[in-house]
Amino acid sequence: MTKLIGATEGRLFEYAPRLMAFEYGSLNSANVLIFIGGLGDGFLTVPYIPLLSSKLNAIGWSLIQIQLTSSYIGWGTGSLQRDDSEIAQLVDYLRSSSTACGGRSKIGLMGHSTGCQNTLHYLSKPGAENKTKPEIDFGILQASVSDREAITMLFPADLLEKSIDYAQNLIQSGNPNELMPLKYTANFFPAPINASRWISLATERGYDDFFSSYLNETDFKSTFGNVKKPLLVLYSGSDEFVPDHVDKAGMLEKFSRAVSPEFWSPLSKLVVGGTHNLGPESGPNAQEDATSTAIEFIKSI
Repeated sequence: MTKLIGATEGRLFEYAPRLMAFEYGSLNSANVLIFIGGLGDGFLTVPYIPLLSSKLNAIGWSLIQIQLTSSYIGWGTGSLQRDDSEIAQLVDYLRSSSTACGGRSKIGLMGHSTGCQNTLHYLSKPGAENKTKPEIDFGILQASVSDREAITMLFPADLLEKSIDYAQNLIQSGNPNELMPLKYTANFFPAPINASRWISLATERGYDDFFSSYLNETDFKSTFGNVKKPLLVLYSGSDEFVPDHVDKAGMLEKFSRAVSPEFWSPLSKLVVGGTHNLGPESGPNAQEDATSTAIEFIKSI
């Protein structure tokens, strides 16, 4: 039987209509780290959150986990642009002195898995209609892996090709929001997926394709190269969603070369023994290593 998570202290608040965020603990600090989970994640689904929250409280920071429309199974009909807009709404809410949980000072973003795309997108891309987004102070990427390459591990090549062809035909016929048949997407995480999001995730250089091993310097310059805030990358050394042929240390080096040295944190590292979400299959020190490194980085901000 799956072990259930016990009661967690904190406060739940609405930062935009029907969108919630949860602040762990009772510190209610002026300085906060916003946590963004990956595909299928929601409140407390990433196993190191309690440890990270405790360590943040110890240095006077709070951890706030955002609920996006894309949380749980909503990601299949969403986009990085929609997520970006909702993250901006939370940052605005937390900065405002007129909201119930606002008046915050320093605000950082930490993404896990596809949440890394959200974090890097927020730091490197313009807002909707080129509007300026509310500023954040830093970013952390944990498990910044390629969804496209993970999909190739889960799909027979012919099925993946057929699924992409089907999605492209839907888009070309003016139906980007039409749901894909389950037979084409069931090998991936269970969720309704529309044609537009499938193309974004499953194709080379799709809109979600930030971290693939085949991307070149020009590709990384368009994302990592636009980062103008301190950035820490924690790449899991035993990530099960990274193909065996990928040089993990080499990927970290590629990322670092694309970021201006003044913004790339020298604390960035491979987390030895770390699985994708630093869960129980990880080495004995992986969670401690990753969370302690994150705290050391935040203390330097």
